[in-house]
Amino acid sequence: MKLVKRLYQFISTFIAIVLLVTNTGFTVYAAEPDREAQREEHKALPIQTNTIENWPKGPAIGARSAILMEMNTHTILYAKNIHEKNYPASTTKILTCLLAMQNCTLDETVTFSYDSIHDVPLDGSKLGEVNEGDALTMEQALYCILVQSANEVANAVGEHVAKKLGLTEESKMPIDAFVDLMNDKAEKLGCKDTHFTNANGLYNDNHYTTAYDLALIGCEFFNNELLCKMSSTPQYHFQLRASDEDERWISSKNQLYKGKPYEYSYLLGSKTGFVSQSRQTLVSAAEKNGMKLVCVIFYEETPYQFEDTVTLFQYGFENFQQLSVSKNETNYKIITGDLFDTDNDLFGDSTPLMTLEEDSYVILPNTAEFSDMVSSLNYEDNTDKNDENVIAAINYTYSDIPVGSCKIIFSKSEKNDYQFAFGNPIPEIAEITTGNEKNTQNKTDSSGEVNNVIFINVQNVIFGIVLLAVLAIIVLFIISVINSYSFSARGQSQKRRRKRRQESRLAQFHTFRRRMREKQLKRKRRTDYKKRR
Repeated sequence: MKLVKRLYQFISTFIAIVLLVTNTGFTVYAAEPDREAQREEHKALPIQTNTIENWPKGPAIGARSAILMEMNTHTILYAKNIHEKNYPASTTKILTCLLAMQNCTLDETVTFSYDSIHDVPLDGSKLGEVNEGDALTMEQALYCILVQSANEVANAVGEHVAKKLGLTEESKMPIDAFVDLMNDKAEKLGCKDTHFTNANGLYNDNHYTTAYDLALIGCEFFNNELLCKMSSTPQYHFQLRASDEDERWISSKNQLYKGKPYEYSYLLGSKTGFVSQSRQTLVSAAEKNGMKLVCVIFYEETPYQFEDTVTLFQYGFENFQQLSVSKNETNYKIITGDLFDTDNDLFGDSTPLMTLEEDSYVILPNTAEFSDMVSSLNYEDNTDKNDENVIAAINYTYSDIPVGSCKIIFSKSEKNDYQFAFGNPIPEIAEITTGNEKNTQNKTDSSGEVNNVIFINVQNVIFGIVLLAVLAIIVLFIISVINSYSFSARGQSQKRRRKRRQESRLAQFHTFRRRMREKQLKRKRRTDYKKRR
């Protein structure tokens, strides 16, 4: 099989050379299009976000398709033909590396197969001088892909991931199984107009994506710190074989890196790509003052893809702001009852049972305020169905553009090891109020009746009561002992005097009672005597 492939490649190359040499009388030269004229035409193309009311006007750039997206909320700040299908070229490799990072460790060994080396063109971007059976660590392989854009290394990594996950079948080549994994991952990330046929981005009519879809992939890729580091490395050196005397040095053609003509100080990472059918392609990410943006450029000419990227990053950072939902939200309030609401609560943590997600934020133009947005409460389609603590989600729009959301969650500090359900009505534990409407969150039983539930830490209650009782008993016992006993000479004397005083008082009391009885007896006798007379 390998011999047939080699023979086929040799024959194809030979025929191409013969035709080029012998076809002197019928040579046809394709007219090179005027690239500058094309760029001017692209600058005149409509920018969709410029039609949004009260939205900052975006710059006119030479790229035919471009997008600027906030990384976490996926808010689209700039849109120009973002759903137009294009050939992603080597920007495909960010998905290849993302899948490798998510499914492998950096110390795993990636071995080159015959197909991984020879299924790429000789004149394409490649590591070169690699033989079947050579190997790299996964870390070295990822650097080779993201710095050198090595096509055969991308193939080898794809094959390795597919074999490790057990995706290969007798009728399916490892690289084909990996491509299926790429398409599944793209669909899970929300890509609607994307289809991949290889791991490296070499041109294929069925290998395409859009600026919007590639931005979604970029948001996932650039959220990984190590991938950001690799995709912002201008040079890398490594040793392919132990027998090699010298290390190999590879360099990136990306001009956004430090020391390059279009150096951008806020850059997180970037990946270039080129095929003649889609010209220069670039996907990049940058962070400034806590705001992370992803930029995708399609169909641009060198070096304007770098210039366009910097222009869009500056547009985004200068015209938009990031506002915390929990610090600014006033329409949705978490109302708690005053029951057991103290700083040091014997009944456990008195934190509200429901809270707004603290790290949620929205992206707005600098000229807009938080109150300018329209919000809606969604109980069913919350943003994280795997998290049972999520009750609902507040979705925000500005001029009908989604700009972020916030989850309403059960407090993570809630202590509910022990529950007591009281039959008598008590104040609601928590309520979500929206203007004049009120949505009360209570627990219901199977009959539909509302059960008011108070969460009490019984361990703390019992321990506190027992401790107080023990202390009280000890104190009383000590006082009794002190009052009843004394072992010093002075104490014994005081005890005798106290006893004599008690005996004296008792004797006086008996004498008094005897005298009173005698007086009563004398009166009775006088009375009886008078009656007899």
